[in-house]
Amino acid sequence: MENPKFKSVAYEKEFYNTLRKRVKRNLTGKQLKYGGVNFWLKGLFWFSVTYISYTLLFQTDNALLFWLYYVLFQMAGLLVGFSFGHDASHNTAFKNKKANQILHFFSFLTVGIDPLLWGLRHIRSHHLYANVEGSDIDIDKNPFLRLAPSHPWTKKHAIQHIYAPFVYMLALVHSVFMGDWIYLFSKDYEWMRSGVNKKEMLIRFFLFKIVYFSLVLALPLLYSNFSISFVVITYLTTSAFTSLLFVVMLVGTHFFDEAEYYEADENGLESSWAVHQLKTSCDWNPNNAFARFLSGGSNCHAAHHLFPNICHTNYHKINSIIEETTKEYGFPYHKKSLFAMMKSHFKHLKRMGKLYY
Repeated sequence: MENPKFKSVAYEKEFYNTLRKRVKRNLTGKQLKYGGVNFWLKGLFWFSVTYISYTLLFQTDNALLFWLYYVLFQMAGLLVGFSFGHDASHNTAFKNKKANQILHFFSFLTVGIDPLLWGLRHIRSHHLYANVEGSDIDIDKNPFLRLAPSHPWTKKHAIQHIYAPFVYMLALVHSVFMGDWIYLFSKDYEWMRSGVNKKEMLIRFFLFKIVYFSLVLALPLLYSNFSISFVVITYLTTSAFTSLLFVVMLVGTHFFDEAEYYEADENGLESSWAVHQLKTSCDWNPNNAFARFLSGGSNCHAAHHLFPNICHTNYHKINSIIEETTKEYGFPYHKKSLFAMMKSHFKHLKRMGKLYY
């Protein structure tokens, strides 16, 4: 991994200092960092939906109902990850770091992506260097989609805006069965795993995978009223829909038409860290309460990248401050509806599909 340096620009530093002071003034006490009543009520709601629908799987003889309960179980489980797991990875659910780790582990159980590895790459790579080639794992080259100008072009990319949804439907299964194993064992990611006890990491990884596969496959195979093939097909198809939901809410927050992409050189990056986050992030419906409820605050992406140490249930209190301060200082703040963001994302894919643009 490359560790490029951000610029130290006096005006940009003044902007971020002003923004931080205004945000701190607007938030008081414990609310500044950790989850309050709204945080726990929302997380417990999705947790209840997840395991009520899971319980219903074993009480029906109707194939369609089984499939519907299973897709609700997976999608609600994903939203547990959005509501609890994401904050826990940033240590903003509890004051105690160990308690955050435990919540993080259980919040990802129905998603299947190893929480420790996800947290490491999310915080050590993506949050530092969003959209920086060679530094942000989330824009690593892949064989299917060209997401950044620095990625090599092939003929298939000319129609990537057409086949991209099918790739996105496979993203979750790929992460569970391939991605996690690469991040755990590949020498290319030793930097990401550094400082974490290898034995502990392996124990946690395999314990997590055992519990996950027991929950989503073994128990339904053993105790539901359906055949092995039907349960496996249900798992794969509902994983595809869950994956698509995950991607729809997140992919456009960094891969949109106005986003900037960087390749670091000997001079480092062209902006300070804070302004870099603004240039590479997009909010969708940030002032819509239901969007925040559904996405775990991921729709308030500028707030999350600028203030990752603040619980997401407080973002609605600082969105307007970010928008007003960026306007005052002349820095970009990207805000769209969900539909407009996805439209912008596919416009970006189409542009990246051209050899010259």
